[in-house]
Amino acid sequence: MSIPQTIRVSSAVNREAHYVGELPVKALPRLREALAGDGGSVQADLLAWKSSGYPALSGTLRATLDLECRRCGAVFAYALAHKLDLRLVSSEEEEARLIRDCEPYQVQDDELALHELIEDETLLALPMLPRCESCENVRKEASATTPETEMPRRENPFAALKKLKL
Repeated sequence: MSIPQTIRVSSAVNREAHYVGELPVKALPRLREALAGDGGSVQADLLAWKSSGYPALSGTLRATLDLECRRCGAVFAYALAHKLDLRLVSSEEEEARLIRDCEPYQVQDDELALHELIEDETLLALPMLPRCESCENVRKEASATTPETEMPRRENPFAALKKLKL
């Protein structure tokens, strides 16, 4: 089944609907703003089902997206593979009750904007500070060559106060 714009949660869960398809990056405006280019697409494989009495949506999102390295400014291809396992809740009380055990996602009036959810989850799966492979290797090498034990120990500036008497 392709990926519809919105779904009725109760119907999808009762049918255990399986949604498989691609959404072009051009159709996801917030994601497009976060990327270095608007080419490519997000492949989604999602299943609606019931878990512990709550409607659930689980599956995977995959994409190869163009990101800009924050260190050198080069554009590089980032391979995204993101698993999601959400419990679809209709109130803040349900969300508060479930937040310790799973990841709740709030829906309104039994309607779920599936394209928006896919865009949200893809944005959350992107690295906060994207680095190309060469810059990431430089960072790893730098942290490996300067262990914290070699750092010179600084004298406590308040040590002189211990000598003072009141």
